[in-house]
Amino acid sequence: MLKRSIHLFIALFAISIIAMETYIYWHTKFRPWQPESSIGRIIYYYSFFTVLSNLMLALSCFWLAINPNCHRYSFKVIRLNGLVGVIITTIVYNIVLRSIHTPPPNVLLKIANESLHVVIPALGLLSWFIFGPFRRIDLKVIMGALLSMIGYGIYIFVRGYYTNLYPYPFINVTQIGYPKALFAVSEVFLLFVGLAFLCWAIEYLRSRK
Repeated sequence: MLKRSIHLFIALFAISIIAMETYIYWHTKFRPWQPESSIGRIIYYYSFFTVLSNLMLALSCFWLAINPNCHRYSFKVIRLNGLVGVIITTIVYNIVLRSIHTPPPNVLLKIANESLHVVIPALGLLSWFIFGPFRRIDLKVIMGALLSMIGYGIYIFVRGYYTNLYPYPFINVTQIGYPKALFAVSEVFLLFVGLAFLCWAIEYLRSRK
C-alpha cells in the first residue's frame, strides 16, 4: 500500500506541474521567439526532453500504482525512458543550462521549473531505488528505449528544420550549425546508453538482496 501511494503521489505531482505549465503557456507568450498561437506554444512545450521524461516517469508511476506487478514490455520501456530521462534532465540542466536559463517572471513557473528539473527526478529515482520494481530491464528493453530516443531526435531536427525552433541551445542548428548540434546529440545519446546500462546493473544488484 505504501509503495502504491508513493508512486501515485509522484505521478499526480508530475502531472499537476505539467498540466499547470500547459495551461499557462496556452494562455501566455513569455518570450518573443515563442510561437504566437496557443497550439504552437503547446507543441513547442511538449517538444522539451524535460517535459517528456517527467511525463514518462509519471506515467510509469501511475501504472505501478494501479498494477505493481506489471511486466508488459511497453511499461518497461516507458519506465526506463522515464528513469534515465529524468537523470539526464537533472544533469544537463544543473550543469549546463541553469547558468544561462532564466525562468519566466511567473512564480508558478519558477516552482514548476525546480520541480521538473530537481524535485520530481529525485523523488522518482529514490522511489525506484528503494521500492523498485526490479527485474524489468534487459537488453530488449534498452533497445526499445534507445529507439524512442532516436525517434525523439529525428522529430526535433525535422520540426526545427521547418520552424527554426529548437528546445535547447546546444542543438539549435540555426545558431551553431549541424555539426555541433549533432555532436551534442551524440553525447546525450551516449549518456543515455551508459545510464541505461547503469540502471540495469543497479537493478540486478538490488534484485539480489
